[in-house]
Amino acid sequence: METTEKSDDKKIIELEEREKILNSENKSSSPPILEIENGIKLNKTDIKEGREVQPKKIPIGGIQMPGFFTRSKSKERCKDTENDQNSETEGVELLQAKEEEEVKGPQTRIKLPNPFRKSKLINEDEGEKTPEPKEKKKLLNTIRLPLVSVFPRKKKEDQISNQSAKAGLASIETLDETDKSADRKEDDLKNVCLDVNIDQEKCELEKQQPVEQPSWKHKVRAYRIIISAFLVLIMFIIIIVTVTLPIAPEHSVAIRDGRFVETITSCGKVEGVLEDGAVAFRGIPYARPPIGELRFKAAHPLNSISYCWNNTTPLLTHNATDYCLQIYSNGTTAGTEDCLTLDVVTPYVRYDTPLPVVVLIGTESLIGGSPGKMRPSARYARSRDVIFVRPNFRLGVLGFLAVSQLTQSVHLPTSGNYGLSDIVEALRWVQYNIEHFGGDRKSVTLFGHRAGATLVTALSAMKGAEKLFKQAWATSGGAIYPGKTLVEYEMENKNYMPSIQCETAQCLLDADADMLVSSVIDTWRKPQPDLPSRLEEPDKRHEWLVLDGNILKEHPGKVWASEEGFPVKLVLGTTAHAAASETLYLKYKSWSEDLVQQHIKESKLGQLNMVDEILKLYPSTYQGLSAMISDIRIVCPLLAVSTQMRNVPFYVVTQNRGELNVADVDSDVDAILGRYEPKTAEQKRYVSAMQQLFYYYVWHGKIQPVEHINNKILIVEQDVLLAANYTHCDYWITKDIVPRYAQLD
Repeated sequence: METTEKSDDKKIIELEEREKILNSENKSSSPPILEIENGIKLNKTDIKEGREVQPKKIPIGGIQMPGFFTRSKSKERCKDTENDQNSETEGVELLQAKEEEEVKGPQTRIKLPNPFRKSKLINEDEGEKTPEPKEKKKLLNTIRLPLVSVFPRKKKEDQISNQSAKAGLASIETLDETDKSADRKEDDLKNVCLDVNIDQEKCELEKQQPVEQPSWKHKVRAYRIIISAFLVLIMFIIIIVTVTLPIAPEHSVAIRDGRFVETITSCGKVEGVLEDGAVAFRGIPYARPPIGELRFKAAHPLNSISYCWNNTTPLLTHNATDYCLQIYSNGTTAGTEDCLTLDVVTPYVRYDTPLPVVVLIGTESLIGGSPGKMRPSARYARSRDVIFVRPNFRLGVLGFLAVSQLTQSVHLPTSGNYGLSDIVEALRWVQYNIEHFGGDRKSVTLFGHRAGATLVTALSAMKGAEKLFKQAWATSGGAIYPGKTLVEYEMENKNYMPSIQCETAQCLLDADADMLVSSVIDTWRKPQPDLPSRLEEPDKRHEWLVLDGNILKEHPGKVWASEEGFPVKLVLGTTAHAAASETLYLKYKSWSEDLVQQHIKESKLGQLNMVDEILKLYPSTYQGLSAMISDIRIVCPLLAVSTQMRNVPFYVVTQNRGELNVADVDSDVDAILGRYEPKTAEQKRYVSAMQQLFYYYVWHGKIQPVEHINNKILIVEQDVLLAANYTHCDYWITKDIVPRYAQLD
């Protein structure tokens, strides 16, 4: 026991000497010492209201924190390396102290195990060494490194409370100070060697070995499953939102009741309806009704509020209006005289990113058959991001009659081409109003089919056309354009007035509209396409268009032959069997080889002894006969006209379809407007090629695959191919059959 007491005394003396060294280093920063009680020094600041408190000193096994414990510079303490200062540590867990045991004698001391020393523990009561359990060694080695906790502050509070309960190392004030110091930057924390007898070499070795912090790659690797699951969830949410929620474009007009859309025009508000994913406005007036005193007059704009509808209530444009009064190919008459309205089909009504506009002009002839195939497609307006506009315009007598009585009844004498004036006024309406439907007035394409293509080509040669539209596309139109003056035209039409028993202009204004239309002279009607007959006189055929001096001031041929050329871009085209008709097909139950040869012999070609030569060029089938008629009436005349024009591309569709296996007159229009029903892979490729050709031109004003084709021909079948010429056209031109017998409209 004496040996034990002596060793204890020595240790107490060593502690006292250590405290003196620390006090001498801190100098004035340390409070004055009052007394030593049981080997513990008390300061004046540690006495509050006559009550003694335990000194604030570093407990063995604790953590030195700046500003809290007295700084120690003993040779045995371990310093953190510079790398540890840059790393972020959430805190160091305190070691559990052994419970305080009572020792006989006047002195009491606390002995805590040092987790960082590898020496065995000393049992104070028995005075012998006991081996440390392996599990405890592993735990202590783990505690050596800073532990990262999700809730560090809560963890520290639990640790401090456990230490206070078990070891009794600090007073309530000490725990409070410890809690406050935990909020400070962990970068200032330093590990203190817990045993003064630890080997200097081991301490230096620990000092040289920085604590390894996990890199970001390791962290990503550790949480890769959570990160992957989170990314998959985000992608899944985006897909759901994209598929289920329609994305409304910015600055778009709101939809009312889930189907109605309202916008404005220069004459008042209009209300359209949702249709197949697009918005359709049908029956919008674009000019004053051509009735009463305005019959046989050029279209009058809606330039006064008295001509418009109520501005407070939108005009309901949900349903289509009647077409203009006309005669169809079967001889029936239908339509109304008050018909100057138009339809607008747009993907959406908005004011940002305006879309190109396609104005559809369609009619089988200039006396009827409008609009034919040129009806707007809501589905293709949406899928191709274009706006379709289809105006009604006057036809036949009401649209093109020119007689001296009408010419002399107006100031600035003129008559005829009223239907052309309707289209011009519709184009002006587009320029004024199309922005309220989401369209770009600077990108307007005029698209004509059959007789509508004839009107489009004529308007392309009109002076000032560039102010109304940017470019034009004309398919299967006529190649004979007006070349007669107004006086010549009036002389040819003088027989019409006696047929309706009228002698004055006022009689024409008062006459019944149906009677005027149905009284058309038979020779003014468009015949069904066929081979030239033996009695046909092409120079005496009736022409509807006239050089009126108002809209058409000169022959279109002079315009396209001039150095300036057309004021707008133009594309001409047709199909290989554009003249094929049901009437021709039904002439016989079946077209045998003998019937085909007989039909040729009975025509003008047989009279000119051209049968043998022709049969070497074309097969003796219905398809061969249709191709022959098409080349004479439509294809080769248009090709001859296009060669006279500057930079005007010309295409021919050769992809066959249907039971008759021909490239009929509607093949290109049906493909462009989405009404072509492909049955084979070749037809599917054709539809794609035709649509690419047209809509690229609408958007960019160019023809693909090449921009400058140098008057070469585009053959459109499965793909678009360039050709130097089209088969057999040179033969018909040299024989003076083309363009002499070309169709008029």
